[in-house]
Amino acid sequence: MVRVNKILVPVDFSDCSRVALRHAVFFANQLGASAVDVLHVWKPPSFLDPGIMLHTPEGREQTLAEFVKSKAGQSMKDFLAEVESGGSYAVLGRLETGEPREAILEVATHEGYDLIVMGTRGETVNTKLGSIAQKIVRNAPCPVLTIRG
Repeated sequence: MVRVNKILVPVDFSDCSRVALRHAVFFANQLGASAVDVLHVWKPPSFLDPGIMLHTPEGREQTLAEFVKSKAGQSMKDFLAEVESGGSYAVLGRLETGEPREAILEVATHEGYDLIVMGTRGETVNTKLGSIAQKIVRNAPCPVLTIRG
């Protein structure tokens, strides 16, 4: 039998991503996985410098990249709050910046994931998750389970 120890779940916080995460948790329970890692990748718009300074409503200054990371961090926290693991595995959130396809493949390859579970559809600012899912299926170092929302 194939051993599934680590599951990677790339998300864009869409409803389809939520369904994929629920499936990943189900499979973690069934297969005895030790980790379900939820990955969100932010791609800075090409027309904006991530180093642009913003003024927050609290009167602080921060870069666009810092602002987006803090917002994505809060979204990840809210997203993970919906998951009840109840198993012997950890569900952890992770944020990365870059091109989603490349970042997902790099994380999956270099960190030894046994399975990727991801939605087939979703909307991010610049990219449809479906096109990302196709690239991941073709190039992943491990099996990929795609979930229709």
